[in-house]
Amino acid sequence: MTGTIKRVPQRTCIACRRIKSKRELVRIVKVGDEGIIVDDVGKKPGRGAYLCKTKECWENGLAGNRLEYVLHATISQQDRKRLEEYAERVQLE
Repeated sequence: MTGTIKRVPQRTCIACRRIKSKRELVRIVKVGDEGIIVDDVGKKPGRGAYLCKTKECWENGLAGNRLEYVLHATISQQDRKRLEEYAERVQLE
């Protein structure tokens, strides 16, 4: 009997455009009532974008309008501040 090989989901970082496994990236999701938040579990419904766990990718992803373009939304100052605080709290490489 042969075993099946489980496929590992892959996603692309919006900042550096590298393809990595889904678990290596942080998902940012646009949720209707809550605005734009970090989805630690990766299961929240809504339009999502992925960033590497590096300071450089977070800075590039939050700079300009790249994240807004991918999420099809305008990022409020409150949402941007929340994302920046998350990046400071979490150990980024």
